Amino acid sequence: MRCPRSSASLVGLSAHLNRRLAPSSSITRPRFSRDHGQVTFSRPFLSWLKSKPPPKQPLPEILSGDNLFHPLSQSPISSLQKRAEEVKSLAPCPVCIESHQPQKPQQFECPDCGWPTHCTEAHWKEDAQHKVYCGRLKEVNEDEHDLRSGRTMAEFQMPGTQAYEEAVSFANWDVFWYTRGFASMDTERSRRHASKLLTYPITVASLLHENSGFTIRNQRVTPEGLRSFAALRMALHQPPSVEVETEPRPPMRLFILGARAESSLPPHVWEQLSHLFPGASFHLYMIGPQVTLPANSSAQPAPTAKGVYEPPTLKPVSNQSRTRDEQIQFGVPSSTVAVSPTLTITSLRASYSEVHAHFGPHDPYTDAFFAFCPGFGFPSPTSPPDLQIAAPAEWGPVLPLLLETKCPVFVTGFSPTDVERDVRSLENVPGVSGEFDWVVTPGENPFGSEKWEVADFDPRVMVKTNWGVWGIRGKRREVQKEDGY
Repeated sequence: MRCPRSSASLVGLSAHLNRRLAPSSSITRPRFSRDHGQVTFSRPFLSWLKSKPPPKQPLPEILSGDNLFHPLSQSPISSLQKRAEEVKSLAPCPVCIESHQPQKPQQFECPDCGWPTHCTEAHWKEDAQHKVYCGRLKEVNEDEHDLRSGRTMAEFQMPGTQAYEEAVSFANWDVFWYTRGFASMDTERSRRHASKLLTYPITVASLLHENSGFTIRNQRVTPEGLRSFAALRMALHQPPSVEVETEPRPPMRLFILGARAESSLPPHVWEQLSHLFPGASFHLYMIGPQVTLPANSSAQPAPTAKGVYEPPTLKPVSNQSRTRDEQIQFGVPSSTVAVSPTLTITSLRASYSEVHAHFGPHDPYTDAFFAFCPGFGFPSPTSPPDLQIAAPAEWGPVLPLLLETKCPVFVTGFSPTDVERDVRSLENVPGVSGEFDWVVTPGENPFGSEKWEVADFDPRVMVKTNWGVWGIRGKRREVQKEDGY
């Protein structure tokens, strides 16, 4: 169970990327040779006999760069009109709440930011606090229109494999984009779009890479964490071998728990992991009740609790080649797509506790867990006296299982308050409190999203995805022998 948050912009981002950046079959794609550490180009046999497909016509541009601001209810983009209706149906007027009046829905749109913010114009004029967040709402308004404007998104063009001898820096977004070979981010809006798209895979890479900015010198990594990272990096950074390997190297298994928006990203975005670690192969497991599955899967819509606000389940992703249904193997709605020879993604719509037995035994050298903004410290909608970290239907049975594996568990939060709330929630949970060592100390994530996300149930609530990050693992207890025994 993940903390409630807006997902409309994530739907638009995923749909736009799948439409704009789907790889064309007519393009000669580079392949990395593990034996020689070189990039080679391959063409299908007798491909010259095939007729060239007609060139794709560019999508028409709906909005120009100087025409991005529109009140949501009057937007030329139908999805943003629907979002305005969603906000009006969910969000109560803040002035009515503060003055203890009967709560009315937000039917009046602020002319400055274009969002529904109050029940009437009179209450909008009366609210002196609105100017505090009005500028951010206008920024989000223009960002959402720009994302759907139809322009070519140069900031979404991804570089290919990183050569083994080329170093990449994970100091911050600017240095990463430069050393990784991304196109120049000329505007703040481009930075926001690119950081939101890449925050999930690059947060993973920035933690695991040998050039990580998380070190013991800046006190973000503990001595116990250094042991965990040393084991993982030994498997990730093996140099290209000139000898023929008799046995294939085991893939790195990354478990993305409570996955939602992460599972809707186009697979080539996650392929950046393979490019950053050219000597390793990855198998990503997206696990959660609201995981997005391909349209041809046998999955049913994700269940929601009655009377509790839940962000809408994202639409099924478009079917990819080399996709197979895995429900027979795991016993839950699931599918696997082979993105490349070094990246496979399996999505399972279930709680991790339901499928944990399928993945044992776990190896600290090749396994790691990630939970992006899981909402451990939020009240449970299914067990009101408990927090989500202790609720039996949510994270309660999951955390003890993760700690038993002795593999690192990395967690992000969307604000300083959220990070603190999640960390404090660890203190009084049976099977968790006193049973873990710190791997990464709580603090800011240099690869968090720079784009504000607005909650549909209250536009005043704005967060940044993956603002902070921390990590733990199950406590290791060493047995010491005494003399005479």
